[in-house]
Amino acid sequence: MPTVTALRHPGLNAPSGIIAAAGDVWFTNIGDDRIGRVRSGRIELFGAEPGVIRFPANIFPAADGRVWCTSLGSDALVAIDPDSADPTSTITSYALPAGSRPVALKAAPDGRLWFSLRGADAIGSIDPCAPDPAASLRLITDDGIAAPAALFVTGDGRPWWVNAASIGSADPLTGHVTTIGSLPATPRAWTRGDDGTLWLTAREPAGLLSFDPERPTGTMRLFTHPELVEPDGICTGADGQLWLVDTAADRIVSVAADQASEPGAWSFLSSPDIRGPFDIKPGPDPHVMWFTNKRGNTLGALTAKP
Repeated sequence: MPTVTALRHPGLNAPSGIIAAAGDVWFTNIGDDRIGRVRSGRIELFGAEPGVIRFPANIFPAADGRVWCTSLGSDALVAIDPDSADPTSTITSYALPAGSRPVALKAAPDGRLWFSLRGADAIGSIDPCAPDPAASLRLITDDGIAAPAALFVTGDGRPWWVNAASIGSADPLTGHVTTIGSLPATPRAWTRGDDGTLWLTAREPAGLLSFDPERPTGTMRLFTHPELVEPDGICTGADGQLWLVDTAADRIVSVAADQASEPGAWSFLSSPDIRGPFDIKPGPDPHVMWFTNKRGNTLGALTAKP
């Protein structure tokens, strides 16, 4: 049976995105404009001058060795050096177009960082290793990009994102956009299964969407479960299981990808230490899932191995 341990700190305020990077766990503290780290079981928080980081949302390690996050409220990407003795002193902001409201970001195999710009109806990318990363900015705009949010990059470097009512993807070289509409549910967050299938948490109805990125319209499937309420963050664990949070139900949920059609194969874990879970990812130890409790103002560590 998995066990859950909560990590508390008086400075935690609506922790949101979370990721394993540089041997530690990094997260965004969206409620007070700071970036956080868990090292040796201790929470550290790093802030910048007022206005530099505002509403940090998603977070991801980049090819330049730094950890990057989107700054939703200051229209910027922010990077921090995890190897510095004083990470706060390394916080650097890279401005994006005014009003662009960056939300999600992920690294591609070629090292570029891709991100969704909700306010600009655009998808962007930069080279974090460039002498001036901001100068490497590329933007993709198209009628098929509408309020993009959650984003994922497949092994071929192709960005995928969630629109207000559809899924979009773009050719990373040409910028050509493909949109998939008429979905059986409203998509939320992404992960990739071990076989390359893309999975999304979904609502209305609550469940999981899956499809082959090579043949999305012909392989789209919806899996529901009567106990699901509001699925959000999702990841694939070292055990091959899909792990997701059920925000409104205060639960962590798991199911094997090849058994999602079988209600009895789903597992639901409740605990007083799961309160408003939002994002979930494997930690430096891939058998330990880390999640943010956005409402509970804590971080959670779920040990999944026997």
